[in-house]
Amino acid sequence: MSDQKSSKQWILPLLIIPLLLLLFTAYLVLNYANGRPIFSLPFSSEEVADQQVTSTKNADVEQRLKLANAEIKKLRTKTTDQADIIQAKEQEVVRLIAERDRLKKTPATPAVAADETTTKKKTANVTDVYAEMPPKDAANILNELSPTEVVPIIQKIEAEQQAAIMAKMDPKKAAALTQLLAVE
Repeated sequence: MSDQKSSKQWILPLLIIPLLLLLFTAYLVLNYANGRPIFSLPFSSEEVADQQVTSTKNADVEQRLKLANAEIKKLRTKTTDQADIIQAKEQEVVRLIAERDRLKKTPATPAVAADETTTKKKTANVTDVYAEMPPKDAANILNELSPTEVVPIIQKIEAEQQAAIMAKMDPKKAAALTQLLAVE
């Protein structure tokens, strides 16, 4: 019996020791394959320095991310403000168009009609003055006015008087005046 017991006692160390050697060898091979040092302390100075560099980089990235997020928020706010301004301007344009259309539809007020009547009377008075003037004097004065200003005055003068005045006018102005009179 003692032989059996002693053989059992040897089996255990004979199996455990090779198993431990096998595990240790596998550890060494895997560390070497991954590029890690074979025997390293868990908190070596290189790892601590790497961790500090990594944490510094992370802090820098976080800071840049915060700045970028702040910039995005500011731009979104600016975009919203500009959209509100655009909407207000669009409403103002719509209001102004509606007011323009309303004013086009309303008849002329008595004040506007009175102004038109007064303008017609003034033109009639000026026409009478030029009709009574000698053609040479009227032509000298009308030469100083633009053709568009002369047309309403000369239209109301008799044809003979018109001919006499235009004959005494500058030929280029008379030609432009003739074209305007022909259109109207």
